[in-house]
Amino acid sequence: MTLPYYSRAALVCVRGLKMAAVLAMPPASRTTRTILVIVGGLSSIELAHALLLHQGITRSAVVVAVIGALCAIQLSYFSRRPAPLTGYTALAVQAALLAVPPMLFGHTWVAVTGFLAGNTLLVLPKVAGWIAFAAVALAAALGHGATEAALIFVTTVLAGFVVHGLPWLAALAVKIEQACSDVARDAVAEERVRVSRDLHDLLGYGLSAIKLKSELTHRLLPDNPELARETLREIVDITRHTLVDVRSVALGYRLMSVQESFSSAQAVLASANVAVRMDLDHGDIPEPVATVLSTVLRESVTNVLRHSKAEQCDISLRQSGNVVVLDIVNDGAGQEEGRSSGSGVRNMTERVQEIGGLFSSRLDGDRFHLHASIPVA
Repeated sequence: MTLPYYSRAALVCVRGLKMAAVLAMPPASRTTRTILVIVGGLSSIELAHALLLHQGITRSAVVVAVIGALCAIQLSYFSRRPAPLTGYTALAVQAALLAVPPMLFGHTWVAVTGFLAGNTLLVLPKVAGWIAFAAVALAAALGHGATEAALIFVTTVLAGFVVHGLPWLAALAVKIEQACSDVARDAVAEERVRVSRDLHDLLGYGLSAIKLKSELTHRLLPDNPELARETLREIVDITRHTLVDVRSVALGYRLMSVQESFSSAQAVLASANVAVRMDLDHGDIPEPVATVLSTVLRESVTNVLRHSKAEQCDISLRQSGNVVVLDIVNDGAGQEEGRSSGSGVRNMTERVQEIGGLFSSRLDGDRFHLHASIPVA
């Protein structure tokens, strides 16, 4: 079911906000590159620090190997949201790796402790995760002077928050890309439904009128050529209006006049030798309501011409307070016109309900009654 005409602007705004959110978020591939840059940057800082300490080839090799292992675990496992059970194992391995250089030769970490701190928030339950996060940051700062301890503590906390947010960012980017695809797919599907329904409602009416006028012209041509020429002029006018309707369907913008639609419906029914009684008693009708009423009238007239052998059609449009009521009753109806499963009746029902109205149709013997009530305020 599509949205009502007056809410399409709101739909465009909502979709614009959704697309703005999508464009503001990095795509999944860019998020992956961001993770590589951040993890690689923290590892490079730690590597540079280790080399500047001049601890000798053996100690430096151990530190470099540990940094490489920490970086590999971070990228291969913790760059996505880990499963709880295997996450505990990976977290323990990282903690053990971080403990080896300080225990062997008192090495000081300055950046990669943020890996462990951030990963505790990913793996452990909420309270335990924050406790472990604080414990890792404090442990990294222990045994140093005030200035160096404060620097290491702040670096670990900031790096931990960044590491904690990276898997969430990656998962969110994937979800947003999927949401973008879903929004585009839904928009295409909705537009197809709109075009299909509008073509059915508008072109069905115009082509039915052209068919009737052409048959009338064929009958009049031998005996009354002047009247036949007048009917041909009417066919040209109907064709022109039908072309306008086709363009309006393509543009997605269509406003109809109640007076013009009812006058046209009366003329088309009269061309088919259907007697018309029309009762119009209404005030100013807002454009969205007028468009729906005109569309419902057109589709009803099309159904009368296609699916009935009507000789009489009563059309009433009356306004009572803030509600406008349309009633269309024709005789000569058959079971085909009375079936509510047809796309014509279904389209009319959707259009009326979209703007908060009520629609019903029933078959009483050979009389088909269509009723629509729509609020105008």
